[in-house]
This record gives sequence, C-alpha cells and structure tokens, in this order.
Amino acid sequence: MDIKNAFLHDDLKEEIYMVLLHGLSSSSSLDVCKLKRSLYRLKQTPRAWFDKFRSTLLQFSFKQSQYDSSFFLCKTSTGIVLLLIYVDDIVITGTDSALITQLQ
Repeated sequence: MDIKNAFLHDDLKEEIYMVLLHGLSSSSSLDVCKLKRSLYRLKQTPRAWFDKFRSTLLQFSFKQSQYDSSFFLCKTSTGIVLLLIYVDDIVITGTDSALITQLQ
C-alpha cells in the first residue's frame, strides 16, 4: 500500500522558519515565516510522519519490534497482523482478514 501525501500536514515538534517564497509580497527581504506543519522536502518530515504513524499504531494495540523499528505486529483472538513500513510504503499481511481490511 502506498500512502499518498504521507509527508504533508504532519505536526512539527520543533520550531522551523523559512524565507518567504518568490512572489509573496513582503515589506522586508528579511521576513520569514514560521511553519505550523511539515513540508515535503524538510529533513524533519519523514521522522515527524513516522512518529505520528507509530503512535497511532500503538494506540491500536500493535507492538513495535525491538529488532526493526519499522516492523509492527498485532495479535488478536482470530489471528495476527504484520505491518512493515518503508518510507511511505506499507506492507500488511497476516491471518486476521477483518483487521487487515480495517487498516486499509
């Protein structure tokens, strides 16, 4: 599964300022703007997205692997679901088809 717009609209944990883009009017060339959300090409963007995604999975009773931080598993009464994240791609597999359907 490919996550569209995965790196957009995530919350930032630190303060980041950027110079105004060309075409935006400003009274001074020294004006900057403070970002409230992450932008696609920020170095912090993938980490911010992963942190938010990770906390959401943990709320849904997934356990994070101690050997690979991008690997999560969830054992239910009807089976198991394995989830692996690579950048903005997610591989979901397992025996609990109801939970897999819910995740998609």
